[in-house]
Amino acid sequence: MSTLTSTGRPDTGDMILAHNIFRHAFGSLPDLIRAVPDGDVARARRLVEFQTEIATGLHHHHTGEDELMWPLLLERAPTDHALVLRMEEQHERIGELLDRATARAAAFETSASRADGEAWAGTVSALFTELDGHLREEETHILPLAEANMTVAEWELLGERGRGSVPADRQLILLGFLLLGATPEQRTRVLSEVPLGARLAWRLVGRRAFAKEYREIFGRPPA
Repeated sequence: MSTLTSTGRPDTGDMILAHNIFRHAFGSLPDLIRAVPDGDVARARRLVEFQTEIATGLHHHHTGEDELMWPLLLERAPTDHALVLRMEEQHERIGELLDRATARAAAFETSASRADGEAWAGTVSALFTELDGHLREEETHILPLAEANMTVAEWELLGERGRGSVPADRQLILLGFLLLGATPEQRTRVLSEVPLGARLAWRLVGRRAFAKEYREIFGRPPA
């Protein structure tokens, strides 16, 4: 997003909207997994597909930070090296938990058994705990640091990197998840920055498509 602060610095606070997608998904998955009827392979497969998509998004999100943000902060904010290195270490631990959750999901997709579901749900719970702590620390300490030390162009490049990793046929669904955790003011700003064609597509078909998919996954309409 290209919004500026009053000082002409990048508005890094909007990254929290992306973080909230990951929080919502991984925070909800354990209960969704445990609610799958024993042997319901179709439902198990749908939840595995959902985790796969969100995990892929998280991987690209973290890779973008690894390549485009941490090196700049290490160079420009030397007094905060320990903080940045801790963020990198947290990425590694989250990556390991993602790999473990992927393996557990594969077993559950085949069996849809209670035991495999509990193993997967427990791993996702551990992943969520690690991820939520990381995101909170990043929002409290890293985003202000990035705002002070990165240019608008550098920050926009990071956002473009993330958006570019989303397949074209999934971008309206991603927009729905992004808007889900937004305040009315943030929703207005996000939609104002979306290209006109995409904004029309969201109003004509995207909103309904997102609501349908959300109900399919969560069993209720989006708030």
